[in-house]
Amino acid sequence: MLHGWSLLCYSDYTQDSITPIYRSNIPATSDSILYWSAVNLLLGIESGRIGLGHLRYATSGVNSIPNPHPWMFYKDNNSFSLIHNGTVDKTLLYNLLTDNDTDISWLESHSPQTFGGGDWRTIGWSNVVDSELILLLIMKAISLENDIFLGFQVAMNSLVSEGVNAGQLNMIFSNGNMIMVFGGSKGLFFKESSEYFSVMTYPPLNSIDLWHGIEHQELIVMDPSGIDRYPNFITTSVKDDSLELVPEIFQMSIPYPNPFNGKVSFFVEGRSMEPIAINIFSIDGRVVDKFYIPKINTEKIPVAWSPASTISSGTYLIQASSRFIEHTHKILFIK
Repeated sequence: MLHGWSLLCYSDYTQDSITPIYRSNIPATSDSILYWSAVNLLLGIESGRIGLGHLRYATSGVNSIPNPHPWMFYKDNNSFSLIHNGTVDKTLLYNLLTDNDTDISWLESHSPQTFGGGDWRTIGWSNVVDSELILLLIMKAISLENDIFLGFQVAMNSLVSEGVNAGQLNMIFSNGNMIMVFGGSKGLFFKESSEYFSVMTYPPLNSIDLWHGIEHQELIVMDPSGIDRYPNFITTSVKDDSLELVPEIFQMSIPYPNPFNGKVSFFVEGRSMEPIAINIFSIDGRVVDKFYIPKINTEKIPVAWSPASTISSGTYLIQASSRFIEHTHKILFIK
């Protein structure tokens, strides 16, 4: 891209005050020696857990600076990061952050950067980048909700309810333990292998069939236990100062095999106003079993899969899903 590149690595050893490996203001195609040197450095970090890279094409704020993505926010000994692809009106973001200019305390405590262009309240505003304001909006909501998932949901709801199209909100958000992927239809693509997860804006054409595009307004959460999909993550389309969360929300624990009875057990916890489908897939995506559990109301219920005698040992995917939420985990089944 025209306006630089950057790389960031989260490691197993530290979460506090992480900074990108390198930020460049030169296109990667013109900076290939340094770019590939930084890539090799990232890949060579044995304790590396999450690697993030960004190529910038600036549409907001100053562009003659080293790539400011990933944007960083430090809170409670955690390093939060955001990569954003899209354009959102800065005045709209300012109004959301300040309750329509009635309370600027959050921005006073967490001033957006102007990169030497002056005070953000006056002449520096033209240098402020919309993506950093989005991160500040997310972190404000997380602080108010005291929950990363709910805070992220409230922030995205507020943007969409103000008329921002999810196609302008393609983003990757992380705290070093997990990755949250959100955006418009096929605004980002993801792939899962036995060793890692990958997310890209434009996957290689020669392997496009191996990648899955996110749905419109869908959230994907990736962590060491697997991938969870929330295809109806946005819960409101009406401007409302007191956003209500969707009543449909449940979690699925990591499945574990019982060597004494041959069953695979896990828990589903939360609430769902309809039955939850349990699908078991082979590693190549073939459905090998399916059953339902009844609707749940703020409770934790045990679930057990009893594989048929024809099921062979191997790796399987267990999925708990409704019309609104989908959770998937991997299990190694051994007879």
